[in-house]
Parts: sequence; structure tokens; C-alpha cells
Amino acid sequence: MVKNNGNGTTNEDLAGMISRGFQDMEARLVSKDEFCSLEKKVDKLDYQVSEVYDILKRFEENDILNLQKRVQILEKAVRSLATSQSK
Repeated sequence: MVKNNGNGTTNEDLAGMISRGFQDMEARLVSKDEFCSLEKKVDKLDYQVSEVYDILKRFEENDILNLQKRVQILEKAVRSLATSQSK
């Protein structure tokens, strides 16, 4: 017995659509070797991103230290100018 679902499709039609959907999914599946290869690439990218982050962090810290040194130099210059003008 074939049941009509009110919109003109039968259960057999629906079953066919579902099975075709799964057939498309099988074509998209990745083999274990491909997955391992992708996993290695992702790990390598993750490592590279973390290295870039560490480099940027060092640059920021270095810039902060350089700014502190510049401020100290400017403070010394201002003090020496102040003492030279007061004489």
C-alpha cells in the first residue's frame, strides 16, 4: 500500500530522497589518511599562530621597555634643563 503524504509525495519518494542524501554524504567522507594529513596541517598552523603570537608579545614588551627608557631620558633632560636655567 502506497500512502500519499498530502503534498503529492509518497513514502517511497521520501525514502528515495533520504537515500540520495546519504549517498551524497558518502562522497564527502574523508579517509583516515586524509584526516591525519589535515590534522597535521591544522597542528602546524596552530603552532605557527602561537609562534607569531609570542613574537608579537615580545615586540610589545620591548616597545614598552623602550618607551620607559625614553621617558627616563626625557626626565633627565628636563631635570638638567631646569638646573641649568636656575643657575
